[in-house]
Amino acid sequence: MSLLNSLQSPKKQWLVPLCLGQILSLCITGTSVASSALWTYHSVNIPYTQNFCTYLVLFTIHTLRLHHANKNNNTNDDLEPLLNKNKAWTFFGFSFADVQANILAVLAFKSTSVLSALIVSSWTLPCIMLLSTLFLGYRYQFGHFGGVVLCLFGLFMLIWADTMADEASTSNHSWIGDLICLTSATLYAISNVTEEYLVHRCTTEEFLSRAGFWGSILSGIQALIFEHNEWMTIDWGWKVVALIMVYVVSLSSMYSLGPSLYRLSNATFISMSLITSNFYSLLAGLVFLDAKMPKFYPIAYILVIGGVTIYNLTNPPRTNHSEYESIKNDDPEINRSYLCK
Repeated sequence: MSLLNSLQSPKKQWLVPLCLGQILSLCITGTSVASSALWTYHSVNIPYTQNFCTYLVLFTIHTLRLHHANKNNNTNDDLEPLLNKNKAWTFFGFSFADVQANILAVLAFKSTSVLSALIVSSWTLPCIMLLSTLFLGYRYQFGHFGGVVLCLFGLFMLIWADTMADEASTSNHSWIGDLICLTSATLYAISNVTEEYLVHRCTTEEFLSRAGFWGSILSGIQALIFEHNEWMTIDWGWKVVALIMVYVVSLSSMYSLGPSLYRLSNATFISMSLITSNFYSLLAGLVFLDAKMPKFYPIAYILVIGGVTIYNLTNPPRTNHSEYESIKNDDPEINRSYLCK
């Protein structure tokens, strides 16, 4: 099937996932800008603590929403998701992959060169496609591969523009750092594909309540082990607190909007959309940090957006898993009993 033919039956609302994907990308930008400002201006580096606060907020808000929804429906199963031992391990696995991917990504940039870390991290996108094919039964069309290739080309242009202007980005290379980065990219792919699988079987409140529960426990334990001394040395002024709040609000918003986008599209599309966060981070740097615009950045941004648009205009990937396809096509509220009860 040619690319032209695959684009002849686009989704009627193709613009909605595209815009929602860019909102998620802006949320990611908010987290990176807040973390950079914490380190640059206040020498604060507490990623475990920041993630703990985010997961705790998700758990609190969405557990209350779940309780309210079940109360209105005259049911009493709002605590059951957390007590179902057979299903809890699925969410534990998702939260573990998600938490460790975030932390390893930070560690990777400290353990190897920026160029190497960025290139190796691009493994996330093809890894998501591979996992989706193996475990979700996806069968991608030519248009999907064309969009991904165009998106990756834009990503490599972003990397090239960054590294050509900064010789330090190619120093401090380490194979151990590359391995850490590869592990992080793989864990990101696992968490994204797992999230797509879960959100089609649970309501948003149920998914985020469980993810927040396990995520807050995992990141909280690691924060206590690795960052308790850092807590005592931080000057907890209002600026530090405000930046942490920006991080938590941005990441919480991304997690809260994510299930809606997964139901409109898939993990591959979301991963492609988030690449533009590099461009938005640069715009933030231009405004707040006197950064300079590399001349190829606008072209790279257009390529990424073009790749995402082509992917989204192509008919959705087919799947040979009839059970999964039927769940995707139905209201998730109807299918909540499939996994959540």
